[in-house]
Amino acid sequence: MAFDIEEALRRFPLPDGQQDMTVNRRQCATALDVSEPMITRYLEQGLPVLSRGSNGQAYEFQLSEVYAWKMWRDDATRAQDAAAEQAAMQMRLLFRNDDEDDPAAQVLTAQQIAQEADADYKRNRAAELRGELARVSRVRDLIEEMLIEFRSQITTLVDFAEMEFSLEPDQVEKMQKRCDSVLVSTRHNFQRAFPVGAVSQISSGSAREADEA
Repeated sequence: MAFDIEEALRRFPLPDGQQDMTVNRRQCATALDVSEPMITRYLEQGLPVLSRGSNGQAYEFQLSEVYAWKMWRDDATRAQDAAAEQAAMQMRLLFRNDDEDDPAAQVLTAQQIAQEADADYKRNRAAELRGELARVSRVRDLIEEMLIEFRSQITTLVDFAEMEFSLEPDQVEKMQKRCDSVLVSTRHNFQRAFPVGAVSQISSGSAREADEA
């Protein structure tokens, strides 16, 4: 379902006692407990904004809209994950009836398959609430936020080392190549682990090019 700000505000009003205010980009990041670069990613995903910063003007966000959008997004993610998990469980159980090599294998009816899939889902959901399981989407968001900070730090590392340790030009070049290699390797490893939605925060350009961009 497409995001509807009016519907989201109705479904997810601010909690009692929470004052609704207009905030800037930094304050919005604080409110959502994320980094400022993550706000850029959220904006690309549809985070409501009262005014976009330009020509020295700051971004402006309404806390009630920000809260409603985040709650709507998280709720939609949970529903999508739950549906996918349920479908996967049902398909897994279907294959139990295909084990022709095992004459002792139990043949399950469609109702039994559905009941067992539902039981598996409830067990996994309970484990998630206890903090023993985490959804892939949440892990991906957390790692992407960490990668944003990692990229920010490594792109300034070469210049810092050059000034701090008075490196020679050939040493600077070697260090820059090493940093570039780390960025590329990190990006590839992330894409292998989370193939859905390629990471854009770890670029394949050089560390200095990224810092100057």
